[in-house]
Amino acid sequence: ANSDKAAAALEVKTGHFDDPADVAGLAHFTEHMMFLGTESFPDERSFKDFIGRHGGSSNAFTGMESTGYHFGVNANALPEALGRFASFFAEPLLREDSARREMQAVHSEFQRNLQSDQRRIFQLLKSTCDPAHPFSKFSTGSLETLGGAAAAARGAPHELVRSFFETHYEPRRMTLCVLGQQPLDELEELVGKSFA
Repeated sequence: ANSDKAAAALEVKTGHFDDPADVAGLAHFTEHMMFLGTESFPDERSFKDFIGRHGGSSNAFTGMESTGYHFGVNANALPEALGRFASFFAEPLLREDSARREMQAVHSEFQRNLQSDQRRIFQLLKSTCDPAHPFSKFSTGSLETLGGAAAAARGAPHELVRSFFETHYEPRRMTLCVLGQQPLDELEELVGKSFA
């Protein structure tokens, strides 16, 4: 209650194990796309800029069976930050032009990972396991897996993200944690208003 910072984290019970076999990296790509504008805050940088102006930071990760989003911010900015954060999960725009650019960001991450011994060892483990097990899937995504012929046969990249979001980003699969200066009942009310 004495902290000058506040934070929130939301985990969705979906990860790269849920990627379609022919669109490797779709869960990770979806994670990237969630930050790029909502109906209430359409500017792609709206959330990051708000968090930055209020002494905070944000990030996300895509794991095998879960995807996590989190932010920290000056305590007095929590109510607005939480409302902006909640809009990711209620009304993401998932636009075509954003998808084209963000595929490049995912591909850059893939290229960077090629230089990491830790990532290479992880991929080696994946390639030697049972190919029928979801652990064997390539998880990061690349231009080829997200925009190649196999993915294109399923639809445009932003449509694939929208479909993944609508299928896997359901309230029953989400867990939220909020830390703030307010008493617990006020935080609960704030969450109710933001995520209603």
